[in-house]
Amino acid sequence: MKEWIANIFRHPDEQRFPIVWSSDQRAIYDFLAQWSDETSVLPYTAQMLPDEPAWQEVEETVRWSPGALDGVFSHHMANDGDQEKAAQVTQAIIRVLRRSSSKNMQAFYQLVKQDTPLGFIDDLLKMIGSSQAIDARRLRALVLFLVTQAPDRHVVKLAMALLAFFPYQQSVNILQTLGCHDEFTLYAVVAMRAILPPEEFALVWLALAKRTAGWGRIHLIERLPETLDQTIRQWLLREGYKNDVMVEYTALHCAEYGLLHEALQGEVDAELLKGAAEILLGMIHGEPGPGISHYAFAAQACERYLAHIVPGAAADLLHYKVAGEIGRLLDKDSFASEAETERLGTLCAQIRALPEWPALIEAGLHDDDGMIFHIALELYREKGGDPWPAIYQRHREKPENGLWYQLMQTDNPDYIAQVIALAESELDLDAIGSGPQKFPGMGPRYQQHSALNFVLQDLNRFPGQGWILIRTGLKSPVTRNRHMALNALAAWPQDLLPADAVVIVAEAKSREPEKELQDRLAQLLGQLVEKY
Repeated sequence: MKEWIANIFRHPDEQRFPIVWSSDQRAIYDFLAQWSDETSVLPYTAQMLPDEPAWQEVEETVRWSPGALDGVFSHHMANDGDQEKAAQVTQAIIRVLRRSSSKNMQAFYQLVKQDTPLGFIDDLLKMIGSSQAIDARRLRALVLFLVTQAPDRHVVKLAMALLAFFPYQQSVNILQTLGCHDEFTLYAVVAMRAILPPEEFALVWLALAKRTAGWGRIHLIERLPETLDQTIRQWLLREGYKNDVMVEYTALHCAEYGLLHEALQGEVDAELLKGAAEILLGMIHGEPGPGISHYAFAAQACERYLAHIVPGAAADLLHYKVAGEIGRLLDKDSFASEAETERLGTLCAQIRALPEWPALIEAGLHDDDGMIFHIALELYREKGGDPWPAIYQRHREKPENGLWYQLMQTDNPDYIAQVIALAESELDLDAIGSGPQKFPGMGPRYQQHSALNFVLQDLNRFPGQGWILIRTGLKSPVTRNRHMALNALAAWPQDLLPADAVVIVAEAKSREPEKELQDRLAQLLGQLVEKY
C-alpha cells in the first residue's frame, strides 16, 4: 500500500474523462462551494442538493433527510459488506482507467449512482489498495474529476472515500467543502482521519462538527479525534450533543469523552448545567442510543448534577424534569450501587419538593421559549392540571407555532368544538381537499395537511363533531389524512351521521387510488347503506 501511494505524483494526470451526465446537471461540489468559507451550519436553501428530483416527480415517495439513509443503514441494519458489488465497481474503475471511453465511463457511472456505497465501500477500498492493475496517478485524476464534477450524490460519496488514498491539502479542502452537508459528513470524516495526523484532524474535526446539525453531527461525535483537548471536551458538553435527529444517539459519547462527571465538580454555569441535563435525559431515554447503564460514571454524574439544582427561573423546569426522570429510573435500572441509589433518591425527592416549582411551572405555560413551554405542559399534566386554556391562548396569539396536536390532548368535547372552529377558520380546506393522491405529505408545503391530521387523528374520540374536517380529509392528496378521516367517521353512530354521508363516502371510494383505502371505504359504505 505504501509503495502504491508513494508512486502518486503531486499533480494528477491531466487526461480528460468523458462527461456521461446531462450538461444541465449542476456539480454537487460546485453547489456546496458557495458556502465553503462559512463557519456555521448550512442554510436551509443548501439542504436540498441539485440531484433531488422535482417535487412533482416524487410525491409518492418518502424523502430521506440529509444523511438519514446512510445513518439508518449504519445504525440499524446489519452490514456484512458486499464483496460482489465491490468487485464489480473495482473492475469498472480499472476499465475506465485503461480506456476512458464514454461506454466504459457510462457503465461505471450507472453502476455507482443508483445506491449508497456504504455497504461495499470498505471492501472496495481494500481491493483498490491491493490491486496491481491500477495506476495511482490515473486513479487520482478520475477521483478528482468525479468528486468535483459529478452531479449525483452516491458517485460523489464514492469519490470522497477514495480521496483517502491521496493525502494532500487539496483532498482535505474538497472533503471539508462537501462534508459540511450532512449527506456527505460520514465520508468526509473517515477520509480525513486517514489523511491527517491526529493534531490536524482534531482541528478540522471540530470545525466540521460546528457546521453540521443532523446525521453529520452524529457521525462526527461517533468518530472523535484520538486526543481531545479541553476545548473539544467542553464543546461536547455544551453544544456537541445537540442534533436535529435524536440526542439519544450522541448523549453517551459526549458524556464519556467530555468527562461529564469531572466537569460537574465545583462551580458550573447555566449552559453547562443545561447540557448535563439534556445529556443525562438522553441517556435515561436510551434507545436508539446505548442508555445510561453503559456510562461507567452515571451515578457519580447524576449525584453531582443534582447537587447543583436550585430553582430560580422557568428555564430550570428542565432540571425539575430530569430530577424526576432520575428518580423514576432508580426503581427499574441498576446503574447505581445500593448506597448511591439511596443518596440519589433522597436528592431527587428533596429537589422535587422545593416550594418554588409550582409557580415556575405556571410561568412556563406562558414562556416564549418553546422548550420551556412544552416541559411546563408535561409537568402541569403530571400534577393533575389541565393546561388546555393556556395552549389555546398561545395558539391564538402565535398560530405559526403549530400547537394542533397539543390542542387535541383533551377529553372535553367543548374544547374540541373550539379546536374544530379554529381549524375551519385557519386552514385552507379547499386547498387541502384538492383530491386524493398517493402523497406522503412530508415537508414545509404540507404544513396545513399535517395540522389537519393532528385534529383528525383524535376525532374518533368525539363522534358527531368535525364533519367538515372529515369531509375535507377524505379528499386530501395526503394518504394519512384520508386514513384518519375514515377512522373518525367510522366511530359515528347512525343517529349522528349527516345526510350527505353516503354520497360523500361513495364519491371518495370512486376516486380513491389506494387499494387499502378503497377496501375500507367499500366496507364503511356497505355499513352506511345498511343503516339507512
